[in-house]
Amino acid sequence: MYTLSAPRPADSAAIETLLDASFGADRHAKTSYRFREGVAPVAELSLLAREGAHLVGSIAYWPVTVGEASALLLGPLGIAPDRQGRGIGRLLMGTSLRRARALGHGVVLLVGGEDYYGRFGFVPALAHGIVMAGEPMRLLARELLPGALDLCRGAVRPRRHVRPAA
Repeated sequence: MYTLSAPRPADSAAIETLLDASFGADRHAKTSYRFREGVAPVAELSLLAREGAHLVGSIAYWPVTVGEASALLLGPLGIAPDRQGRGIGRLLMGTSLRRARALGHGVVLLVGGEDYYGRFGFVPALAHGIVMAGEPMRLLARELLPGALDLCRGAVRPRRHVRPAA
């Protein structure tokens, strides 16, 4: 059984260890990390999955702007290598996407494979006129609120977190 909770400052080292195990220590060189530098994650959407006291999963979202519209950049979604394929990612993704929609966020972007993330409703962002330097083909988008994706056009840029109006 997995429990979900918000990360605490004391969890930082364990989260970094989990993400290094999931993606490799060179993960900070990826394009999407440039959008996270100097910007706080959206606290209400950051979640950890635990099995007992053991950290087995983590998800975070970052505020970005697409053209003049606000959006979220999901990632990383990290699962302990020895727990992959057990539904932890699906649990974190489903819970956080429902929470994002309830908070009034309209669009979520991520960098990843459509073969995996398509099952969560993500589609190629380029087809909607959304681009991210360095990731033209792997940037995916999901609309959470009807019509929100129509407002997003242009380049993805980092932004400071502003809680959307509910």
